[in-house]
Amino acid sequence: MARVTGVKEKLHSPLYDAFFLRDDSETFEDRMTDPRVIRFFVDVQDKTRLETNMQAAGVLPSLNSFEARAMRVVVSDTAPVHDHPDPFIPDLIFSSVVTLLVGEKEAITAPTFMFPAGAGVFSGSSASPLSHGMPDPMATFRFAEPVLIEPQQNFRVEMLFPRGLPGSVARETGPRNVWVVLDGYLERDVQ
Repeated sequence: MARVTGVKEKLHSPLYDAFFLRDDSETFEDRMTDPRVIRFFVDVQDKTRLETNMQAAGVLPSLNSFEARAMRVVVSDTAPVHDHPDPFIPDLIFSSVVTLLVGEKEAITAPTFMFPAGAGVFSGSSASPLSHGMPDPMATFRFAEPVLIEPQQNFRVEMLFPRGLPGSVARETGPRNVWVVLDGYLERDVQ
């Protein structure tokens, strides 16, 4: 299909990428390539559509641009609920800092608990005790002004553990996913 020159369309669409443990054969610490940081939107090879919607590492396809309006950290809740809640999610979100980097400049850096998931399971009158925030897309961190990712501009999100990985996080096995979702508007050529 031919591309229409000079005409763009704006599409409300998220960008997302996940760090994942597929099964119990590897730990969170084993899966990390750097023992203090997880990088999102950088390694997108061999991931399923559930794990990322990126086509290339760290850049948007073609001449697309993106206005990030909100950012969230979503953690899968796959552990069975017993009398003693799983400490993985609280240890993960209260022991890490998330940074959005656009063109090697920090757009925002804050503790992970500042970026609630706005996703998950809701049953009855409360969310799962293991979730990261209310399962409502409006219950997320919203930027005061959109963060613009220009065409062919590198970007990534980093989750840093300044004091090292807590034991419950380091020993965690799968299946488990940690997603970073950028909500906003994708601008692309009309076809």
